[in-house]
Amino acid sequence: GEGVLGFAVILMASGILELAWREREGFEPGNFGDPFGVNMYTEEMRGKELNNGRMAMISVLGIFVAEMATGKDAIQQFGLSAIGGQKVGAVGASLTGSSASRASVQRLVARKAAATADMAEAEAPPPPPPFNPAEQLGAGAPLGFFDPMGYTAVGDERGFNKLRASEIKHGRVAMMASIGLVGQHFIKFPFFEKAPAGFQLMGTGEGVLGFVVILMASGILELAWREREGFEPGNFGDPFGVNMYTEEMRGKELNNGRMAMISVLGIFVAEMATGKDAIQQF
Repeated sequence: GEGVLGFAVILMASGILELAWREREGFEPGNFGDPFGVNMYTEEMRGKELNNGRMAMISVLGIFVAEMATGKDAIQQFGLSAIGGQKVGAVGASLTGSSASRASVQRLVARKAAATADMAEAEAPPPPPPFNPAEQLGAGAPLGFFDPMGYTAVGDERGFNKLRASEIKHGRVAMMASIGLVGQHFIKFPFFEKAPAGFQLMGTGEGVLGFVVILMASGILELAWREREGFEPGNFGDPFGVNMYTEEMRGKELNNGRMAMISVLGIFVAEMATGKDAIQQF
């Protein structure tokens, strides 16, 4: 939630700059004057800015891909998180005592402790079977349990729940987005009558500010609805009292969310290739 709100603030500032600094007729692209009076707008510096920007785009893309693949940030990729003082090993063995009587007492205590542990282990019930992702909700026909990249592991319930919560969240957003991508062709909100549909909207100040409003609302929901210990991933109760939180409906939500994510991705790719929104594709 904090990250979404921080990102919303950055986007809001970007929207303000988009409205304040616009391309001007008769000026080179990206020439917004010299607001800080540094007097460095020369042919040489413009070439350096272009080259540095190209290098930065490639570098940022590499950092993003590496983080998605490893879960480590830019600095951790170099192993710097491992740098630090190493804890000195325990030296208790050197302090066991020098007298034979003290050693014999320690051996006696160890034998009694071992015997007690054996008795407790014999009386304890058998441990439950390890957590198995293949037996969880969502593993259905026709693919069954589908994890070709091996993101989940037997016994890693915490890791599975984190991924399942992300899957449910992205699926819910994608289901709403799929409706919005179709509805934007027919419905225009006030002050957005002339705004273009699709990705072209983000090239306008109105689009950036509208996106900021959506992100701020998302941040509020992120802070209000958090994952709770002891509840299934994505279970935030029944705020609207529809009484539909059943095994069957949870399975349908997962499958519809997966379909919606694929559909939204297809709409995005088609729009980038043709410049047409979801309805214009037909």
